Amino acid sequence: LLGVLEDLDLDATLEDAEIVFRFLDDDGDGRLLFKDEFLPWYLDAVQQATEISRVFQSMLVGRRTVDEFDKTPVDDAILKRAIQCAISAPNRSLSEPWRFLSLGPVTIEKLALLNNERTKADADEGKFTKFTDWTSAAPGWCVVTMQLTGNDNSEAISDIDEYLMPVAEQEDYKSVCCAVQNFMLSMWSEGIGTKWTTGPLQSSSEFSDICGIDRNKERVVGIIWYGYATNGTKHADPRRR
Repeated sequence: LLGVLEDLDLDATLEDAEIVFRFLDDDGDGRLLFKDEFLPWYLDAVQQATEISRVFQSMLVGRRTVDEFDKTPVDDAILKRAIQCAISAPNRSLSEPWRFLSLGPVTIEKLALLNNERTKADADEGKFTKFTDWTSAAPGWCVVTMQLTGNDNSEAISDIDEYLMPVAEQEDYKSVCCAVQNFMLSMWSEGIGTKWTTGPLQSSSEFSDICGIDRNKERVVGIIWYGYATNGTKHADPRRR
């Protein structure tokens, strides 16, 4: 039985095989009949694995960006599970270039004031800036950064432009993007909506100072807003690509 399980690419030990054997040997005669005892169990296991795969694929296809959140706070345990999934993303030479900063209400309030000041300044200069009330954007805020390689990044520090990045940082940036996707999928699997936001304000020194980010060592990749979607995630944009 162990040989059969190994041929089917099932990771089993001799002890596992013995347990399965005792479980499947319905009549206790010390033999397994392929058609009557082994095959029904195996086909049922295949069906369950297929169903798990379909559920996972459906979650990938069904994930949507959420724009409206209710005020219900998200348990920190959900956030920690999302980060655990995020840091399992593929990354160059296990560089693990990401950093996740969970923001509290005081920091969020400071960023909201900074956003308001920048919005007003842009309006005074005749620029059109869409106003966003950051204090009510979402109950959960997570700032994602990537570490720098130590090369001169003065040109690229104001914006994420892969053509200005050293090769190593280009690879790290891709890894961080994979991590963000894992984060959002983990949240979605638990009924939590997310929105990945970027913009010039996040590249400012004021933003970094408020969040405690050393711009010589790391670069902001974005903010992930997360929370329970207003009226539930089923009301998120249903468009299919």
